[in-house]
Formats: sequence, structure tokens, C-alpha cells
Amino acid sequence: MKFIKPLLYILFIAFIYCKNTKKENQTGFKLVKRNFYVVNSVNGLNAYYNSDTGQPLNGYYIVGNKLNKWEEFEVDNGLLKGEYIIYHPNGKAYSKTTYSNGKKHGEERFFLPDGTLSKLNNYKNDKLYGTSYLYFNNGQIHTKSKIKKEEVIESVSYNLIGEIESQMFINDGLKITQTINAGKIVVEKISSTYDNFEAVKFYNEDGSLEKFLRIITNNENPEIIELDENKNEIKRVNLKTNPEEIETYRKYFGYF
Repeated sequence: MKFIKPLLYILFIAFIYCKNTKKENQTGFKLVKRNFYVVNSVNGLNAYYNSDTGQPLNGYYIVGNKLNKWEEFEVDNGLLKGEYIIYHPNGKAYSKTTYSNGKKHGEERFFLPDGTLSKLNNYKNDKLYGTSYLYFNNGQIHTKSKIKKEEVIESVSYNLIGEIESQMFINDGLKITQTINAGKIVVEKISSTYDNFEAVKFYNEDGSLEKFLRIITNNENPEIIELDENKNEIKRVNLKTNPEEIETYRKYFGYF
């Protein structure tokens, strides 16, 4: 019996040690210098390796020194997982990106030096998808974009008082981008998603159509084509043979 108490004490100490060691491994990190690792492409993914040994990294790393840190990330066999953080010089986060098996998977956020969120993207299996946001410095939404197959299919941009400044959408195979002022469409750019048709509509203050124009190049001769609301041609001007017409259309050129 006299040996039981010392034995129990030893087992208790061993249990506490193992528990603390496990906790330390779970919450610990390695502070390393900037040149500690190199990044190589492996099967299309960025893989992190020890620059001295050439071995893939494992664990949680903070890149910096006692005063500053520049990066913070976790890797499993060289591949990023969890949140990868890059810091501004003032110590606040510049970006936070979520990874899974070396691929972006989840939110990607960018911040101003004061900590204000400036941009938000969403990724799925390393591909941009869902809804992305751009923000003003005061935190209000500047642009909201819907993304499909890594392409923007719809977007709306606002001014600082929340009014729509521009919007883009796709309708019947046409990509339409509108510039809006005080709730009224001022300019509407139209481009086909399946051929080379491109045109621009210009509107008067009362909402009526001012001009509906195309610019094409025919045998190296630039031509202005005026259309009616139904896309029927009503006038064609060869600017090379009729240079005097340039002044008539000059104010519209900047929109093409």
C-alpha cells in the first residue's frame, strides 16, 4: 500500500504534463524571419518549404520579429489551411484569406490601415464566386457585384449618399452598363456576349434618346453609325472622307 500513493502521484504528474504539452502544441506558433520559407508551385498550388532544409512546412507560423509581424498562416504538409493574414506596417491586418488544402475557400477580406473593411470576396475551391463588395472609407458599400464562373454578371455602384451611380447587367445576350445621375440614365453602353456588336446610347435630361451610336472600322476607315431605338441604321459617316463631321461627334468619343 505504501507504494500506491507515490505511483498515483507520478501518474498524475505525467497526465498533467501530457495535457499541457498537447495544449501547447495546439496553441503554439513559430516566429520566423521573412526568408525562412520559399514558395513553389506543386500541381498548380502554392506550397511552402523551409528555405534551408527544403522540407514542406507544418504548423502555425508568424513571420516577423519581436516588434513587428508581416504574415501569419498555418500549413499542413506545405499547403495553406485556415486563415492567412498579411499585415500593414502599423500592425493592423491588410488582408485575411481563408484556405483549405492550399486553395482559397471562403472569405477573402482586405482592410485599410485603420482597420476598416475595404473589399470582400468569396471563393469556392480556389474560384471567385458569389457576391463581392467594395467599400468606401466610411464602411458604406461602394460596389456590389454578383459573380458566376469567375465573371461579373451583375453589379451596382453607389455614391456616398447611397444613390446608384452605375449598374451593369446581362439581358438577352447583351451586356448593358449604365451611368446614372440623380436616378436617371445618362449613358448606356451595350455589348453583345456572342458577337462583336457594340454601341452606346446617350440620353437627354428628360429621359429621351439623344444619340444611339456605333463606331466601326471598315477597311481602316473609321465610321460613325447612328441608330434609332430599334437598332435600325439612320445615318453613316465616314470620318476619313468627311473629317468635318468629327466635331459633331467629338463629345461622344470618350465613351467608346
